[in-house]
Amino acid sequence: MKIAWGISGSYCNHQKVLNQIKQLINKGYFIQPIVSHNTIAYSTRFGDNEQFINDLQTITGNEVMSNIVESETIGPNCEFDVCVIAPCTATTISKLVHGDYDHSVTLCAKAILRNNLPLIIGIASNDILGISGENLMKLAQIKNIYIVPFYQDDYRQKTNSCISKWELIDKTISCALKGKQIQPLLYTKEEDYEL
Repeated sequence: MKIAWGISGSYCNHQKVLNQIKQLINKGYFIQPIVSHNTIAYSTRFGDNEQFINDLQTITGNEVMSNIVESETIGPNCEFDVCVIAPCTATTISKLVHGDYDHSVTLCAKAILRNNLPLIIGIASNDILGISGENLMKLAQIKNIYIVPFYQDDYRQKTNSCISKWELIDKTISCALKGKQIQPLLYTKEEDYEL
């Protein structure tokens, strides 16, 4: 399995996603990391950008792609089985919906869809149940796009926020390769409901 793996913002989820990448590498998957400009350019309170990029390259054994010149080669070379974008922010989702391929991750997604291959979206957004939700629903209707199941990560403090269940990325890929959306898509705990 050869995966083009795009990483956009949502810095608080970078280490969690890195752990999933490690697990897939251990299963024998080849992973090519592709990062957005902001991911490679900025350190945040969640971690140092240079350390994250170094860890990503060490774990995958591959140099990150970080610009559109590098990502442009993905389409014509057709060397991947699937693309995963995780974490995928509301901004990246909006760009995909509107055909805005102005950075390495969105251009990679375009290349994968051009080749009729699965694009897996692992969301991480504080606004996916708000104004940005419309874009996710639009993406979910497009052929060859599949969503990693997700849940509200902090419904008391951030009522519009959701993140994917990162541990289900592998199963989402398996289903997508069969042309199926993994189910259930939305996770919750019934006992958590407050009236």
